[in-house]
Amino acid sequence: MRNILRILYNPTQVFTHLDNLYEENLNTNSNLIASVFGGLVGVYSIIAEFENIQEIVRGWPLVIASIAGILISSVLCVLFYNYVLTYILYFVGKLMGSKGLVADTRTAIVYSIIPISFIMILAVVLILIPDTLIDIIAQYWILRISTHLIWAWTMVILIIGLRILNKYGTLKAVVNILPIPLIGLIIFLIKYL
Repeated sequence: MRNILRILYNPTQVFTHLDNLYEENLNTNSNLIASVFGGLVGVYSIIAEFENIQEIVRGWPLVIASIAGILISSVLCVLFYNYVLTYILYFVGKLMGSKGLVADTRTAIVYSIIPISFIMILAVVLILIPDTLIDIIAQYWILRISTHLIWAWTMVILIIGLRILNKYGTLKAVVNILPIPLIGLIIFLIKYL
């Protein structure tokens, strides 16, 4: 698990090390990382919507609903990152001649979402800071700029992971991640249409 922090500043070395691990270890680590990330997403959602949730339930039901929301978020992240997105990128990679296993693609995806955890933590901190210390406009721009920088960082880590674990070039790794913007567009259309 010490690879979690090293992935942020030395992804090539970490993915080279992960390439030598057994598939069971890669799957266990992937499930753990995705569930923790899902928990962070759930905590952020609960904090961001706390006032609205309080209007519906209060007391112990509020605590139970919050815990259930965090657990559901963890399960959904594990399903999405470890299965849906993994198999989409795995099949695209296989079409381009990938020599990696499903566990390799899963590992590249899950380790690449580690920087996004910082956005979740930053968003929670910004929500908890009173408007008198940092106004809403500053909070918005801090979160917006940080999100774009960390998204780019995440894509670089994903490209490095796919390149090393699937054993092909950088250009094929870039082409391999092209379904991600398409998935984002579909989610956007479903959400706003």
